[in-house]
This record gives sequence, structure tokens and C-alpha cells, in this order.
Amino acid sequence: MSNVQFDFTGENFVVTGASSGMGKQVAVDLAQSGATVLAIARREEKLRALQEQFPDNIFIAPLDVCDSDELECAINEFVADHGKLHGAVHAAGINNFTPLKSYDKKLAHDIMDTSFWAGVELVRLTTKVKYAHKATSSVLFSSVCAISSEKGMFAYAAAKSAVNGCIGSLAKEICHKGHRVNSIMPGWVENSVMTSSLDGLIDQNFF
Repeated sequence: MSNVQFDFTGENFVVTGASSGMGKQVAVDLAQSGATVLAIARREEKLRALQEQFPDNIFIAPLDVCDSDELECAINEFVADHGKLHGAVHAAGINNFTPLKSYDKKLAHDIMDTSFWAGVELVRLTTKVKYAHKATSSVLFSSVCAISSEKGMFAYAAAKSAVNGCIGSLAKEICHKGHRVNSIMPGWVENSVMTSSLDGLIDQNFF
């Protein structure tokens, strides 16, 4: 977005998958809106480049979102420095080809852990009383693949379907504290990390 219309001045957010793609853009838009952002991803150099653009608004934690201990430690430190959270966005994910005929169990489980279980853990942590204001708003990234079921991408489709499936239940658990949680299902968005790994497969008529 080149013209951000929202005003999040004085509000604090956590964004995972913030080193590239849609996660990075969410972090940028929040920073441009005046928010203070904890940007989380594995690639430290990308996070530092992002922080250099918004040194007063973006603070970084290079870590694997599947490591719940490291994730909580980063959130704890951020809250201690900047105050309690107003929301979180889970954009971290692994988009990769997992054909049944060459099933890669580790890759399939990594996809589920990153897109789904890490998202659930983020909501759990960012709605804790010690870390969160009342009435936080969280967003978990799903994907149109959850309903389009592209050939050879059952693990990714399953992970994103799980995100959609858990939202209503999570919302019922946290709504009594005023918290909200939603999922969104973007379509195909080209970026240099997630979609580039599939380019050659498209040419091979897997889709």
C-alpha cells in the first residue's frame, strides 16, 4: 500500500513471516500507520533491512515460529519494552509441492507446523493477560488453496484448511475477553520466496 489510511499510533502488533511477501507488507503497512511492530522471521538479514526502513516502529526477532519457547521469549521482551499487544498477524508459512508419489513426511509436517500449529500458538500467547490488552485482534493467513485443492499440494491445502477450521472454535474461547480472531484466504500472490519454488513445477503441468 502506498497510501495507508489507518491510524494505529500507540498500538503494538506481532507479525510473523515478516521478512518477505505479504507478511513483510503487513509489517510495513502497520509501521506506516504508526504502530510498533515485532517482526518475526527466520532470515535475520531480511529483517534487519526491514528495520532499517522503520527504525522507530519495527523491532525484530529472528527465530523459527515453530519454536514456542523462543517465540514467547521474544514476545515477552517486546512487551516489556513497548507495552502490551493490540493484535497479531500470522503470515509465516511454507508453500511447497508435496506429491503423494514422492511423499516427504518431514516437509509435510513442517508445512502444517508452520502454517497451522505456530499460528495457534501465536494466538494463545498474544491473548494472554500478561502480554495482551483487552480486545486484541488477530489474523491468521489461510489460502484459497484450502478450497481449490491444487494437485500435488495436499499438505499445504490441509494446513490452510486447518487454519480456517480452527477459527470459529478459537473465537468462542477468547471472545469473553473481547478478543477477535479471523482468517483470510489470499489467492496467488507472486513473491521471490514462496511462489518462486513452484515455478518449475507449473511448467511441468502439475497444476
